[in-house]
Order: sequence, then structure tokens, then C-alpha cells
Amino acid sequence: MTTDNRRANTKKAIQNAMVTLLKTKSFDDITTTKLAKEAGISRSSFYTHYKDKFELIDSCQQTLFNQIEYIFEKHVGDKEAAFLEIFEFLKREQLLSALISANGTREFQAFIINKVRIFINTDLQDRFGRDELSPVEREYSSIYFAYAFFGLCQSWIAKGKKESPRQMTNLILKLLPL
Repeated sequence: MTTDNRRANTKKAIQNAMVTLLKTKSFDDITTTKLAKEAGISRSSFYTHYKDKFELIDSCQQTLFNQIEYIFEKHVGDKEAAFLEIFEFLKREQLLSALISANGTREFQAFIINKVRIFINTDLQDRFGRDELSPVEREYSSIYFAYAFFGLCQSWIAKGKKESPRQMTNLILKLLPL
């Protein structure tokens, strides 16, 4: 096995350890010692790859941020396609699900909520135009709907993602009057 493969495998093991630990502990309660132990590596091996748990999560979050940003940009004006792709992404990306869970990082959760809020705000403007909702009402409506969407995602993750991404998309489209 080449050094590059070993590095990639160790990084993947560390990421998987973070996913496992986030199932039972908050991000703040996870230490590099616990991560290394869960990944089956030494602490020095962990530090070969990451300075600390924050650098680990920052590098992972940046990749996930870019992918989520791309989904919303790709589906501007098509909320059904955007929500479906987000649920499909959540279904397959365990680290993303772990970061969105109640134990995940506030930074990542705030990013998701803000992205959904911006996406929904655009839809509210198109739907209600300039007259039906004041700017303040549009802002509060987008916040309300973004938190509702986020809460639904957290519940779905906490319950083991039993429903399909399509079922969740259909549900969100029924619940959110957008």
C-alpha cells in the first residue's frame, strides 16, 4: 500500500470516528484522544494529519459547504429538485448528517440554515412579489421556514433516515407553503 493510500485511509478512519462519536457526544465533548482511540490510531498519528479536532472539522466542513452551495446554486428556482438533492446528500454523507445532528457543530448548522433561508427568501420574493409581504415579513418568513426545514432534517437523521429522500422532499413541499 502506498503512503498516499495510507494517508487517505487514516483520514477516512478519523472522519468515521468523528461520525461515530457525534452519535453519542456533542462536538465540544469530543477530544483528539477519543477520536484517535475510535479511529484505531495513535494520537501522534492523528496529529500527523490534523492540528486538532477543529482543523479536522474545518477541512470537512469546507468540502461540505462547497457541495451544498453548488446544490442550491444549481437549482435556483426549483425547490423540489434542491430539497431532493439535499436529502439524497444527507442520506449518503454520514459526516454531513452527524454535523447537522443535535451533537454537530453550531457553525455548520448556522451555515445550512442560512443557505436554506436565502434559497427560500428568493422563492418568497418570486411568489409574493413586492407588495404582499413587507421586507421584514419576508425576512421573518424565510427564517421561520429555514428553521422548520432544518428541524425536519435533524428529526429525520435522529430517527435513522427511514423515509426515502423522495418521501422527505414530498413532505417538506406539503408542509412549507412555498
